[in-house]
Amino acid sequence: MNKAVKLIIVLFVMILCVTNSAYSAEKEVLLKTTSTWDNAEYKNLKIKNPEVTVLKIVINVGEKLPMHKHDLVNIAYVKKGTLTVITDKNKEITLHEGECLPELIGKYHYGKNTGNEPVELIVFYIGKKGTPLSVNRK
Repeated sequence: MNKAVKLIIVLFVMILCVTNSAYSAEKEVLLKTTSTWDNAEYKNLKIKNPEVTVLKIVINVGEKLPMHKHDLVNIAYVKKGTLTVITDKNKEITLHEGECLPELIGKYHYGKNTGNEPVELIVFYIGKKGTPLSVNRK
């Protein structure tokens, strides 16, 4: 290889490195799972007519949500505050700011704010179009 070709290759690699170093976006895996938080595996998730919904939910200090269940996949991201989730079998998990929760599917539970500031959640739901996001226990 002659000097000119080597120089072009070196310059190309340097330009590529400078260009890539100018890219400042960062990524961090917040959750990667094959199951809900109680270890129930996601199995055969073939969703016809899928619909994705993203909600921001605020739970005030001391507030407790009603006992409910989800019949679709959903993941909650705790943007702010402390959230405790309790099942109807008294199994519980507590989450803090920056943590994710792979929600239960088909199991009754409720969330409550156990901190001293409002809880802010960003919740991602995916299921068959028209499926209710939650169903309260009667």
